[in-house]
Amino acid sequence: MNRLIKQALAAPLALTVALSFASFAGAAAPSWTKSAKLYEVRTWVGQAGVGHGDGALAEATFYHPKSAAALANGKLLVADSSNHRLRTLDADKSALYAGYWLGEDEAGNPIGGLNDDSAERAAFDSPSGLAVDAKGNVYVADSGNHAIRKITPDGTVTTLAGSGLLGSADGKGTNAQFHAPSDVAVDSKGNVYVADTLNHLIRKIAPNGTVTTLNAPSTRVIEYVQGAVEDAGDFLDGPIASAKFNEPSGLAVDAKDNLYVSDRGNQRIRYVDFAAGQVSTVAGGGSYDGSNAYFVQGDYADGAAAESRFNSPEGLDVTEDGAIVIADSLNHAVRLLQDGRVTTIAGVPTEPGSTNGVAAFAQFNRPTDVVALADGRLAIVDEHGNKVRILQKYAAPAKLPANQGIAVLLDGKLVPTEVPAQLKSGAVLLPVRDVGKALGYQVGYDKKTGEALLTKDGTVYAIAEGKDTVKKTVSGTSAALKLNAKTVSINGRMFIPVRFFADESGLDIQWDAAAKTVVIRSKQF
Repeated sequence: MNRLIKQALAAPLALTVALSFASFAGAAAPSWTKSAKLYEVRTWVGQAGVGHGDGALAEATFYHPKSAAALANGKLLVADSSNHRLRTLDADKSALYAGYWLGEDEAGNPIGGLNDDSAERAAFDSPSGLAVDAKGNVYVADSGNHAIRKITPDGTVTTLAGSGLLGSADGKGTNAQFHAPSDVAVDSKGNVYVADTLNHLIRKIAPNGTVTTLNAPSTRVIEYVQGAVEDAGDFLDGPIASAKFNEPSGLAVDAKDNLYVSDRGNQRIRYVDFAAGQVSTVAGGGSYDGSNAYFVQGDYADGAAAESRFNSPEGLDVTEDGAIVIADSLNHAVRLLQDGRVTTIAGVPTEPGSTNGVAAFAQFNRPTDVVALADGRLAIVDEHGNKVRILQKYAAPAKLPANQGIAVLLDGKLVPTEVPAQLKSGAVLLPVRDVGKALGYQVGYDKKTGEALLTKDGTVYAIAEGKDTVKKTVSGTSAALKLNAKTVSINGRMFIPVRFFADESGLDIQWDAAAKTVVIRSKQF
């Protein structure tokens, strides 16, 4: 027993943790791996402030959640790191899964501990990465305890490997030693892989509990101030036994039982191919800024994988179609590696924040893990936002009118139209009065010119029939702007392109071809 307040365990426990597992089918390939334009980010749970309160999602609080994993019963398991607990999320509540509350220290910070027992009596210290095997066992990178913990389906917590003291040693069970492990992953054979972060190593725990080291330790030493030196990570691709890492922090096993690694200090995503016996870089790059740099300089760039750049990439997940989702923590963005290219699917890169909204305009504050869910959504652990966020398809009414043709939604609500929308030359057009009413314009007509007039906040748009331009007047100054389609007249009504005026109103507008729906949304909410 290490750093555990023994007297606390003698108190009556009022909380029961229910652990149930059922058969779980693999997630279908989510459509956001092809395009996230129709997706938006919302908060699943958490507040701006910290806390450890369970209950209704709108009221529950977290303190630096670090990682997550999908359970077979459909719930999401979250490592609430600074609260030293594991919590579950479902559609309406947060609940304790494992970890005893040991109180707070003099500074008001929750106290961590090390104790193997039932889930409700076990203690953790800064639990980080999570993994679940085919039998429903949960594995925890218990970072502050320098150990790997295991929770069986009946709720029993044991130490699978690690002594509770930092070090670097192979061996069986508690004879092995780690240094602040950040993540775990489990393959189809029951092997558990460990990102042994501050040892700069990838470790393997065989089903019999034996720990071995897969790659070469770093021998790089830096002088961080004059006359003072410290060990640091390094970089080398090649044979697994000679490869080197710098603070590996995220792991994910693919369908071939090979391993993807977020090599945080090297700003790269690496791939361990066990059949070939090789480690390679599959995305990211950069170099050390001088021999005394701890890390490769972080940066941001989308594009070809070799030209892409990251800033402290952490949690990973592999989707059903083989895409790699990456929590790019210090770029405050969620990235995707697929078909040799890296794209940003959510977040405003390099700009931390907490705003929900359309995927490209939502903000995160150090996202550290991602989980592709079976229902096609993506869970995002937003560590410094103290939240779990969700990437999901745009909100829409439960039912749209049948046989209406093209539907137009504004912030999830159906835009009523006097007559059906028209699709002309790839553009959706609506009567000028419907567009004006929906987007908050005053609608009028110039009897002399026959032009329709849309007015908002002192800006006037004059629109003529059969034209692909519009005259925009601001403070007496006019300019002709190009429309994305010509206006048309149908049965005495002028139809105008919706996209142009949504863009002018600062709204996001997308076309959902499968649903024949125009989706107009506020960019942030």
